[in-house]
Amino acid sequence: NEIRVSYDALEKKKEEVSLQMLNYELERIFTYLESEMGNTKTKGYIPLQDRLNVAEFGLLESQMKALNEQRKAGDIVDADVLAVVIDQVTDFKRRLGIDYYVTGLTYDREAIQQFLKDLLTKLQSGVAFYVKGCKLFWNDVVFCFSLFSRALQGYTLKPREVRTLRRTFKDVITFIPVVIILLIPLSPVGHVLVFGAIQRVFPDFFPSCFTEARQNLLELYESTEYTEVTINETWDEKLVRASEAAVFVLSEGARQLYERTFKPSKAGTGGDSDHSADS
Repeated sequence: NEIRVSYDALEKKKEEVSLQMLNYELERIFTYLESEMGNTKTKGYIPLQDRLNVAEFGLLESQMKALNEQRKAGDIVDADVLAVVIDQVTDFKRRLGIDYYVTGLTYDREAIQQFLKDLLTKLQSGVAFYVKGCKLFWNDVVFCFSLFSRALQGYTLKPREVRTLRRTFKDVITFIPVVIILLIPLSPVGHVLVFGAIQRVFPDFFPSCFTEARQNLLELYESTEYTEVTINETWDEKLVRASEAAVFVLSEGARQLYERTFKPSKAGTGGDSDHSADS
């Protein structure tokens, strides 16, 4: 019993310490925001990010006010709610840069992992985009060779096929300069600036197979081609469908049995009557 009482008293003290630490951290955040915004009269405006930070601080302050009132009233503070508020305050401090002043070379494992994860995602999407564009380019070239061979055999090309030939011919001409520019050892920003300057002068410089319009059409075609249609039925619907199928099978069997049983006899009766008439 004494151990239980001591444990409850210890938990209550931990709760009080956590609340006091949260109040202290909110005071630090308030001081930081006040010093960062400074005198708004000299700036003439309040930046949007500062206004968002003030709004978030107001929400945290209202939550802490409710927790402090519960503690003063002698009510039990929910440990889960307290843990959530602690996480919110810690994250808010991290985004504001409080206690994260860099005085030298530091190692932030979480930030490095997030950076590498974002970099890998962008790299995968970029590689997939260019691989899909190369596949489209190869398919266009093969299709145009087949059109050439058919035209040499006397086939008259349709207007749509003529437009495809023109588009592929333009893509072949522009594909080589694009590859050369990509192989130049420039930074990604440099490549973007080079392609942006070229497209201002030549809007259709990029091959059509490396545009989002054709890539989206290819994804739409692939999704509609390989999508399996599934029908979700309830047990009642399945039972009704099975009973209808059973009735259909029985009716077909009865009809076939009737035709096999009575039609030959009718044919035989007709033959006998004809024979008697001839006689």
